Amino acid sequence: MGSEGSKERSNQSDKENDSIIADAMMDESIIAKYLSSHPDFFQRHSDLLANIQVPHGAGTASLIERQVAILREKSRDLEEQLNGLIRTARGNEQIVTRLQRFTLELMRADGIDDVIATCQEVLREDFNADFVTLKIIGGDDTMHFVDPSNKNLKSFDNLFKSKRPICGRLNEEQQSFLFDKNADIVNSTALVPLSGAEKLGILALGSRDEARFHPGMGTVFISHLGELIATSITYHTKS
Repeated sequence: MGSEGSKERSNQSDKENDSIIADAMMDESIIAKYLSSHPDFFQRHSDLLANIQVPHGAGTASLIERQVAILREKSRDLEEQLNGLIRTARGNEQIVTRLQRFTLELMRADGIDDVIATCQEVLREDFNADFVTLKIIGGDDTMHFVDPSNKNLKSFDNLFKSKRPICGRLNEEQQSFLFDKNADIVNSTALVPLSGAEKLGILALGSRDEARFHPGMGTVFISHLGELIATSITYHTKS
């Protein structure tokens, strides 16, 4: 009998503790909701701030100190984001300037040979390509021209279908076709399809650095290069 009474008192005590905890959690929820709805509360009761302690690192700090630390951390994050945006903007500005120069050089070209020479010179100097290959479809197979029936063009069908640049490592057949004797030292490539009303050719930018042209890189500006070159080729082959 005594054991049952003891157990009953214990259960009652547990229920009371659970009730106290639940009430405390409810009170905290109400307090948190009130403070969220009244952000000026501590402005009207500034004397309370001095007595509020918040765990911080090895010891404790006042609420104001904690808020200052949080604001400093947010400020550093924002500063890093801003610096990243500034670096990106400066990089884009440099690329736009190079594209403008390239456009002007293509406009000065007297013929298709000048277009090829301009691509070789400017793309090496301004776009950090170790090797530049321009394969124009039409005529006999020569250094810069390729017969439309050349079997090597078959391996670039996906490039022309996508109508977008492809970056990364080429297979051995493509590498040899585009870079000939330099094929073994080209470790990454940007392929750009040159198209108008029909397939015009392929622009290949090669690098010794395997990380220079990779599948995850942006290709907006490289696409612009292809459009400029395709327009120039069309102009000089039709005139």
